[in-house]
Amino acid sequence: MTRPAGGTLVPPTGGQVCALFAADIAEFTRGDRDDDIRLHLHEELYRVLEQAFDASGIPWNACFTEDRGDGALVVIPPNIGAKAIIDPLPERLRTLIRRHNHVSRDAARIQLRVAAHMGPVDHDGHGFIGTDVNFLFRMLDARPLRAALVGTGADLAYITSEYVYYNIVCRHPSMISPDDFRLIKFQVKRTRAQARIYLPGAPRLLARRSQRVDVPVAPQLVSHERDTRS
Repeated sequence: MTRPAGGTLVPPTGGQVCALFAADIAEFTRGDRDDDIRLHLHEELYRVLEQAFDASGIPWNACFTEDRGDGALVVIPPNIGAKAIIDPLPERLRTLIRRHNHVSRDAARIQLRVAAHMGPVDHDGHGFIGTDVNFLFRMLDARPLRAALVGTGADLAYITSEYVYYNIVCRHPSMISPDDFRLIKFQVKRTRAQARIYLPGAPRLLARRSQRVDVPVAPQLVSHERDTRS
């Protein structure tokens, strides 16, 4: 069920274009985590998200959330600018996670995978639906994103769609250098696509292996999802 983070706001629907954000706690169900720890991590996730969004100029109580067990979907209304999902939101999240991890035992430490995209959404009274919502979660589940988190030990691994990369990151390089994002290809279920990975606080670990491709025109506002059925 979709819940406005505050008040009784009406969810965007009818194909309104919104910034889309998803987060997932890595290895939420691993063996050294009992239900008490998972409850604590779940509560901490929402505390971190609320503080990071508010500190980034994205009012948490104006957004819409859907719980995903070990993660969350956040839909940012179309009247709120999307640049903050690139800067400063990733760094705000990393700072809060680092602070949490500093005072937590190993089983209660958080590594977070995050995906950011933009696209039209619909709402059927139960939750958000749409191709771009699906694509957001395909990116979040991409194997290269998981590998980046495991391989570097980073607190946070951020993945953005090509649309967000070209239309926000590349158009505003003074926020975060486009060179800090690594191009990856991935396949999840029937979705085969490209995206960009960024590690706040340690971007050069990825950028050295960058396969950046320059194109003359930014992608259109569609997901890069492709059905691979023959």
